[in-house]
Amino acid sequence: MNKKTHVAIIGAGPAGLTAAIYLKRAMLDVTIIDKYAPGGKVNTTAHIENYPGYELINGPELATKMYEHALSLGAEVSYGNVLKVDKVDEHFLVTTDEEVIEAAYVIVASGTKERLLGVPGEETFTNRGVSYCAVCDGSFYKGEEVAVVGGGDAALEEALYLATIVKKIYLIHRRQGFRASAIIVDKVKSTPNIELVLDSVPLEIVGGKVVEGFKVQNILSHEETLIPVKAVFPFIGQIPNTDFVQHLGITTEAGFLLTNRELETPIKNLFGAGDCVDQNLRQIVVAAGDGAITALHIAKRSSL
Repeated sequence: MNKKTHVAIIGAGPAGLTAAIYLKRAMLDVTIIDKYAPGGKVNTTAHIENYPGYELINGPELATKMYEHALSLGAEVSYGNVLKVDKVDEHFLVTTDEEVIEAAYVIVASGTKERLLGVPGEETFTNRGVSYCAVCDGSFYKGEEVAVVGGGDAALEEALYLATIVKKIYLIHRRQGFRASAIIVDKVKSTPNIELVLDSVPLEIVGGKVVEGFKVQNILSHEETLIPVKAVFPFIGQIPNTDFVQHLGITTEAGFLLTNRELETPIKNLFGAGDCVDQNLRQIVVAAGDGAITALHIAKRSSL
């Protein structure tokens, strides 16, 4: 099945939905393409305290508000897995597993996926004690002891969320210092059921039918420790969802999109927005700002 649209937006997270809102306000034809529930990773975030206008809002609620806003203006949504983006003459062909969508402009706002620990037992126990979403699976471990791996905002925020559910959390981090913001670090350090296991790296996830323990090693003493836990939650970074444009030569070695100040890639009329772009800060408010920037440039260019 083939479809035509003026702007194809790949990804229905904050960047893609904000772009759709601005584009529809400019009276442009917009199709949002996504394979999961609209909202992206916002759906897996428990509590959001740094999005302007909300002192506290849960992720799924904010995602729903963004999605409904875009729909109310007339944005169309097409569900499918994007396989490839090609430029043919002056237009693009976005091939999904459901259809081929032709567009004059494309915004890649496809976000990222979780980086794996790469240790024995991780694949074996995925969905049997290994989880990359505390909001999704934390309630299964009420009153139990679990481990969280990572030192950035995501890891510490998830640890704080889990601390309201589980009996105890072992927070595993390879250094003494954290990359997370100071206020979150202070909250973690003052939470009584979070124990810091620093200068340590994962070695193996062990168990029978489900996770029963997590083996770590101190990088200074080389001592190995088996921590008895019922679940392991890794939050050690993200990999961009940009496989479908790798052949175009517009990404870094790590796969993030290369863009200019207007967030346009080296290919004219192909833009990037949000977490999949090569930039230092990845936050909901940044993704939303990226969506607005790309949309306004497309709207201006379309009116010429």
